Amino acid sequence: MDFKKPTSYTEGRPKLNVPERGSSTRLSTSSSSSPQSLRGAFKTAGQLVVQRLPRSKKAILITLTVIILTTGTIWLLTEKHQADVNSRAKLPEFQTVLPGTKSVSELGGWRRISPPQKDPVFAYADTIGDVPVSISQQPLPASFRDDVDAKVAEMAKKFNATTKIDAGGTKVYVGTSAKGPQSAILTKNGLLILIKSQSKVDDAAWADYVKSLS
Repeated sequence: MDFKKPTSYTEGRPKLNVPERGSSTRLSTSSSSSPQSLRGAFKTAGQLVVQRLPRSKKAILITLTVIILTTGTIWLLTEKHQADVNSRAKLPEFQTVLPGTKSVSELGGWRRISPPQKDPVFAYADTIGDVPVSISQQPLPASFRDDVDAKVAEMAKKFNATTKIDAGGTKVYVGTSAKGPQSAILTKNGLLILIKSQSKVDDAAWADYVKSLS
């Protein structure tokens, strides 16, 4: 049997179209690859994908998208509401008093010292002379309003605050512990105020400090 020899090595093989060097198939760096055109291409591709989906799959995709967007919006609103609540919880919502011309930011800010389920009591830190003190304030309890002086005096007795100081018409009841720290109880501007010092404060200094509260 005679076998016919191919006339060339590539005869019978598929020809590969190899671009010549410098031909127009080189990747283009023109404006067609700009961010705007790429975003447009992605958007068009996404639309084509949705268009080619069966109707049932389109409905599922749209439903999932709506659920995700709704859930995200609810979460953001909830977080914002909680942040607002926390912010309000750190600030007294009643009229307070501060010493002289000092602002609460100069005193380190307010601290809520009462539990969330209890009536709000807020405090700040200061000094009387060189003695560190903590001043807490709360609206005068309703049970005190019938006879304020008697109720404050009764409370002072429970704290063993038996020393009475006149601070420009404001009665201050001061108690001193065996180790030196003191507690002062008074009412001013419709507030029940408790001041705790880390060591003994002179009576005149107590009176001057209470007078400065406004």
